[in-house]
Amino acid sequence: MILISLILILISLIIIIVIVVRKFPVLAILDVENISKEKEAKFKDMIVKARLDRDLAKFSGFFGNIFLKINTSLGHLLKRAQDNLSKIKLKHEVDKDISYQKKEKRLKDLKRQADEFIKAEKFAEAENNLVAIISLDQKNLSAFFKLGEVYEELRKYPEARQTYEYALKLSKVYYKERGRRPKINPQEIYFSLAQLEKKAGNIAAAYDNILEALEIEPSSPRFLDLILDLSIIKKDKAASWQYLNRLSEANPENKKLEERRRAIEEIEEEE
Repeated sequence: MILISLILILISLIIIIVIVVRKFPVLAILDVENISKEKEAKFKDMIVKARLDRDLAKFSGFFGNIFLKINTSLGHLLKRAQDNLSKIKLKHEVDKDISYQKKEKRLKDLKRQADEFIKAEKFAEAENNLVAIISLDQKNLSAFFKLGEVYEELRKYPEARQTYEYALKLSKVYYKERGRRPKINPQEIYFSLAQLEKKAGNIAAAYDNILEALEIEPSSPRFLDLILDLSIIKKDKAASWQYLNRLSEANPENKKLEERRRAIEEIEEEE
C-alpha cells in the first residue's frame, strides 16, 4: 500500500514538472523591465500563477486530489522552477536583437494572427500571440488591452482586471508623453473595466469605473446607458432618474428608454 502511494505521488510530481517546464518558455517572454518593479512583479506572478492553475486544474479526480494533498510540500519545487525563468528567457534574446524592420514585421504578423484567433474564438492561442507581442514591445497598449479582452472572454476576471488596469496606466502615460489621446483612451478602458466588474458581480466597482469614464466623456450614450443600468441594479432611484434624463438628452432614439423608465418605477413600488 505504501509503495502504491509513493508511485502515485511520483506520477503527480512528474505531471507538475512537465506542466511547469512546458509553460515557462511562453511565460518567460513577458519581460517588461520598463514597468514599475513592484507592480511588474505582481503582474508577472499573476500570469505565471494563472497559467499554472489553469493547467493543473485539468488534472481533476484522483490525481487532482493527490496534488492538493501534497501541494504544500511541493512549494519549494515550484519556487526553484520559477527561479529558472531568467535562464529560460535567454532563449528569447534573439527576438530582442532583431532589426527594426524584422521586429515590425514580426509584430504585424503576431497581431494579424491574434486577431484571427480572437475572431475564431481561439482565445488560448490569441493569448500566446499577445504575450509574444508584449515581449517585443513592452509598451504596446493595444496588445495589453486585447489581452484583457481575451482574459475576459475566458472568464479569468482577476487576470483581465489587472491587465486592463495596466493598459489604463499605459494609456495615461501615452497621453502625457505625446500630448494626444491614443486610440485606446482612458475612458474606453474604464468602460471595459466597468463591464468586467458587472460581469464579475462587483457592482460597486463597476459603478466607480463608469463614473471615471463619464468624468472624461460626460455625454457618451454608451457610458450613460451602463451607469443607468447599474443604478437600477443598485436600486438607486434618484441616480436612475438622473441618468435616464441625461441618456434621453444624449440619445433620444434609444429604444430602451421606456423599458428603463418602467424599471425605475418598479423600484419606487418596492420601497
